Amino acid sequence: MPIAEFETKPEAVIIHNPVETGSFKIMEEINDSGMLEDKILFRSRPYTDLYSQQHKIFTDLLGKHVKKVYCLEDLAGNHKTFEAAKENPNQVFTRDSLITIPWIPDGYIKARMAKPLRRSESDTMEEAVKRLGLKEILRIPQDLFLEGGDVIPFSRNGKRTLLIGYGPRSRFEAIEYLSNTLIPQYADEIIAIKLAPWRMNLDGGFVPVADDLIVSDTGSIIGSTLFDEHTQKKFDIFGMVKDMGINIINVTKEESVYSQACNCICLGERKIIYYDLSRRVYEKMLEHDIEVHLVPGSELVKGRGGPRCMTRPIYKKME
Repeated sequence: MPIAEFETKPEAVIIHNPVETGSFKIMEEINDSGMLEDKILFRSRPYTDLYSQQHKIFTDLLGKHVKKVYCLEDLAGNHKTFEAAKENPNQVFTRDSLITIPWIPDGYIKARMAKPLRRSESDTMEEAVKRLGLKEILRIPQDLFLEGGDVIPFSRNGKRTLLIGYGPRSRFEAIEYLSNTLIPQYADEIIAIKLAPWRMNLDGGFVPVADDLIVSDTGSIIGSTLFDEHTQKKFDIFGMVKDMGINIINVTKEESVYSQACNCICLGERKIIYYDLSRRVYEKMLEHDIEVHLVPGSELVKGRGGPRCMTRPIYKKME
């Protein structure tokens, strides 16, 4: 039975096109790009029509590889929580605000977002997955922060392993809380990965795409800690990678930030969906027998996220 995210084909995914709900209108009042990133969190203002076209291409491609693609509005558009999504373009990143795990297909963890602008996103996503029949595993305390882009389900020697990044968004204290509540019932171990101060989330700089391949900006990974049922100790994440015989495609900081060169959605069987923005990394993945399906990303990337960020996998079998 598949365990790791990279080897598990989702039963469904949840996506959201912010253009369709009018949330890009809030950007029209902001002319300075610095203020745009500070207030709205987008790096620059996308061309609305082209953004929507690229998102549709992405959605259509997803539909060819998973059984069901759910639009967030169709699941939760009539709920009061969705009102905030109409003014928040970041809702497009359905990965961040909620966590699902392949080996817990009926459960979810509601994320706790660091940025106040984004905290309502978790409420909407929670309503959506509840309507799909998922049940809450645990509740993150209000004073802790954990984002879905920092959580990557993995497997080490058959163990149910969660890789969780921490830094400017998710906090180490949240990982300590998870280690006390998830282990041993819901996970065997957690590897907490410390991120460079400028790295937002783990999936921007470290993503396993197959059992023998990781795409990483290794310079943005600056330490790690292993939690299991009995111990908490310093851990050598790249030593683990070497011992497991996993290759690394190393990307530059610029590639990881401006092309989202690490960020892809894994579909199992060495298949991924990836932006068309990093030819060098794309060709390297082909050399490692990864089946790469490209989508245009020139406008989508302006939100500072990639294909993984824009999808929340659902592992529960849909009727």
